Amino acid sequence: MKHLKSGPLFAFVIISALTLACTLPFYMGSQEPQETVIYVEITSTPEESSTEEPVADEAEETPEITPTVSVSLDGPWTVWLGSNEEQLDIDFLQDGYNVTANVVTGGDDSTLFTGMISQDGESVAGTWESTDGTSGNFAMYLDDNFSSFSGNLGGGVPFCGVRESGAKPSPCLK
Repeated sequence: MKHLKSGPLFAFVIISALTLACTLPFYMGSQEPQETVIYVEITSTPEESSTEEPVADEAEETPEITPTVSVSLDGPWTVWLGSNEEQLDIDFLQDGYNVTANVVTGGDDSTLFTGMISQDGESVAGTWESTDGTSGNFAMYLDDNFSSFSGNLGGGVPFCGVRESGAKPSPCLK
């Protein structure tokens, strides 16, 4: 009978010990290492060291020389365009030797001119394209003061212009 009274007590102690053991953290060996983040700031790039000597025959690099443009066509102009020499206002935009302009022509059409100034600065040659679907070449021959030009569209259609309030160049077709 003694065994019966101590049996339930023994079972209670065993169950309590197991319950307690399952709820406590269990570690075998050392703790897991903690992750550490390190930030590195690079303040310069390392230079590669070269053990090779420069070859004497290698040509030294010379900087590319950009020629200066002796003429500026930038700004507002009055032009006469076409076989009826219609008078129109146009703004030329120049970037180096490149020139572009857009002019509104009769009706609701416009014509885009894209050209290049010659090295001597005396003429401009390029192409034109209209919103009506026509296109072709153009040429402008500048006067000595770069304030007016005579020229043509496609070789036979008049195209001339003047800065500000100057007189129409004569002849217009060149």
